[in-house]
Amino acid sequence: MLDKFIDREEEIEALNKRFAGKKAEFVVIYGKRRVGKTEIIKKFFEKLPHIYFLADKREIKDQLWEISQRVGEFFNDSIISKTGFNDWITLFEYLKRKNEHFVFVIDEFPYLIDAERAITSLFQNGWDEYLSNSKIFLILCGSSISMMENEVLGYKSPLYGRRTGQMEIKPFRFKEAIKFFPHLSFKENIEVFSVLGGVPAYLKQFDESKNLWENISENILKKDSFLYNEVEFILREELKEPRRYFSILKEIAMGRTKVNEIAQSMDIERNILSRYLSILEELKILKREIPITEEKRYKSRKGIYKIDDNYFKFWFKFVYPNKGYVEEGLIDYILEKKIKPYFNAYVSFVFEEICKETLWLLNKEKKLPFMFDSIGSWWHGENEIDIVAFNKKNKSIIFSEVKWQEKKMGKDAYDDLLEKKEKVKWKYDDRKEYFIFFSKNGFTSSMKRIAEKENIRLYDLGDIREIITG
Repeated sequence: MLDKFIDREEEIEALNKRFAGKKAEFVVIYGKRRVGKTEIIKKFFEKLPHIYFLADKREIKDQLWEISQRVGEFFNDSIISKTGFNDWITLFEYLKRKNEHFVFVIDEFPYLIDAERAITSLFQNGWDEYLSNSKIFLILCGSSISMMENEVLGYKSPLYGRRTGQMEIKPFRFKEAIKFFPHLSFKENIEVFSVLGGVPAYLKQFDESKNLWENISENILKKDSFLYNEVEFILREELKEPRRYFSILKEIAMGRTKVNEIAQSMDIERNILSRYLSILEELKILKREIPITEEKRYKSRKGIYKIDDNYFKFWFKFVYPNKGYVEEGLIDYILEKKIKPYFNAYVSFVFEEICKETLWLLNKEKKLPFMFDSIGSWWHGENEIDIVAFNKKNKSIIFSEVKWQEKKMGKDAYDDLLEKKEKVKWKYDDRKEYFIFFSKNGFTSSMKRIAEKENIRLYDLGDIREIITG
């Protein structure tokens, strides 16, 4: 079986280089749940001297006692194992006195913050007075992104400026995620990615010897499956009032993406809704998008909200509204009536993101007519363009349309884009324009003739696969 620990060598190598320096290091590692933070850390220290502690929701004194046991065992100190440390400062003093070069990990550090609000001040004191001049390699790790960014990395945190390094571990892009399923076709990998996204723990749940529908049936729509309960578990862990957030995410998954639309549908005041949306953004569950050509991006009123996680998106669109059927065990009914008829339309939005990733790769390799510095979508009123990329300095712009459909893309797509691009007023008088089209099932002969004549780029799934996997 394929080793599912894929493409995290860069992070591990960075940690190894720091450890080789044999000086005090204070590294903060954070990211969404299930992205593989702990696995990276354990791969890093598996052959190194280390103490690993996983924080939880117990009283702080109980957690300090357990850390004392780990420290006592590591240093073979029976007195510490029996008596423990009375407080954190005593622990830091002891570690400085030992002055050994080892890795000390506190995983899920936000749980310690919840248990003792002064913990960041205590660690700041411990680092400044004792550990910064030792040889310890301290790692604080956490899944609560907002808490790690605010309480550990933030300007107002007592720990601000103490870290010697930090890593935000992000979900895999499509380029990495497809390595989990090397025997699936490229189309099948796109469909799986549309369901699971790039979170390693989710990708591990699917069995590539089974088809997509079997995997959805067995690993998502069964009441006792890990993925069925995952979204609710995460939201209840992260949020104090999950029911309202559930409703917001369901509305967005169903296509109500503007603040006014969501507020009206939920009968909630706009200013109250904005606070909820802001929290979901901090947790990297939502993202706010505006037309890519907007100048004052943060002040724009054209913003829309999208779920920033493919599995959350799939769950809220297809699972959450059908939980009653799941509880009845009507899995085949959900697949045939509630998912399959709408699945291609759902995949089309994820395919757009994969095409943006493809353009980023071409941009990085300097294989486009120019190097763009901005990429996104554009819309105004009823007009939308799937992808627009531009370079402000040389006034060059790419217009791109994406089709995930059974028929080949024809000349009508080109004519439609020509009409819509005239409504994009960015550098309108003297810009250089380029056109790129992406199609699931290729292009008609008339479209190919136009592309050859007008120097337009056409990419089908085979072309995209070569770029992504090359």
